[in-house]
Amino acid sequence: MKVAMPKTWVIVADASRARFFDFKGHVSGLQEIHDMANPEGRLKNQDLVTDKHGTTHDRKGVGTPQMGDNAEAAHQVERAFAIEVVRSLETMIRESGVQAIILAAPPRFLGELRRRLDKATTAMVKQEINKDISTLTPEEIKAHLDRAA
Repeated sequence: MKVAMPKTWVIVADASRARFFDFKGHVSGLQEIHDMANPEGRLKNQDLVTDKHGTTHDRKGVGTPQMGDNAEAAHQVERAFAIEVVRSLETMIRESGVQAIILAAPPRFLGELRRRLDKATTAMVKQEINKDISTLTPEEIKAHLDRAA
């Protein structure tokens, strides 16, 4: 007797790209169904802030660069993309009948995704891979799923 596997999607993402796959099982593999790009996610911190901070002078009169909002700008770009990814995911789930989700993302971005998922979608997450595998081929991604299973 063959047990039907729930319809499962695999989402692999980082701050610059998110790919959605229909998981056909460990034998059949993955079929990419959606791809999202965030070009700003590839920019370096200093490229995200256009207003350059000057220098300050310490008691010795030595000029030192001010710490700017570079890191915060990069984090804002990351958060905005996580929100966009989650909105797309939740919309697509409503239209598709997906029953299970596997998320793979680097630690900080995975945390951003988790914080933005609604309760129903969170309940569908059956596995998480705390690693950036977003640039890998479907076969390489499937190998990570096989190792994590």
